Amino acid sequence: MPALFFQQQLDIIEHTVQSLNTQTILLFDAQLLNVDEFNLNTLLSPFELTVFTRRKSNKAKQEYLATRLLLKYLVKRSFPEFTTLPANQLSSEFDESSSKLLIHIAGSSTVISSCLSHSNGFVGAALNIDRIQFGFDIEKINLQRPFEKLAKHFYHIDEVNLITQNEYQGAERFFRIWTLKEALAKATSRPIAKLLSPNVFSELTEVNLNAQSAVYNEFDISVVSDKSTDWQCSVVNSIDSLRAVLSF
Repeated sequence: MPALFFQQQLDIIEHTVQSLNTQTILLFDAQLLNVDEFNLNTLLSPFELTVFTRRKSNKAKQEYLATRLLLKYLVKRSFPEFTTLPANQLSSEFDESSSKLLIHIAGSSTVISSCLSHSNGFVGAALNIDRIQFGFDIEKINLQRPFEKLAKHFYHIDEVNLITQNEYQGAERFFRIWTLKEALAKATSRPIAKLLSPNVFSELTEVNLNAQSAVYNEFDISVVSDKSTDWQCSVVNSIDSLRAVLSF
């Protein structure tokens, strides 16, 4: 039943990074960062520094730095053998063949799969240590966007009907369907363009994947994953919470 997908099923833990497990998505408002306050040479790999410097806007730089700090924190918390490794020895690089963001560790053959999402300065980061089918997406619920027009142009007719039948929940349903499609695209390594017109609820059933969603502040968040896993979100209220582990 599509109605189940509009329920708030995803656990979001506020203001803590203490109760992490391997199925934790860290959330953070990147706009709280002042990038000029950080010694980027000690935090980002040479590859990451190159990507960072290509970012033109301050918001894009904030989002890039924040997601990499979150990823490196998760690596150090999840792999004790890398606890003392400098942060700039961990390098996140997109792999075209797998359509995944992979984290390479200097001097090690270990390669860790990861997933990121960002919207309007709000970012999320997670590791996919077991390399299961997993993806998540964040999207700001923007009531000013012509969501009905967009839905009629891109979405499946059954999805359009769900959006237009309730004038009070139309926007929320539009963005929930969007984050489900994006999360499914990441989980299955399929281009989002190929998942816009199919019915996302039918697609999730067909691939036998679990979907959980929630609204946090003005953002819709959806997670699609193997049914044997149970993901949760943990909100980082200050990047200083990561300072001891990342040594900055």
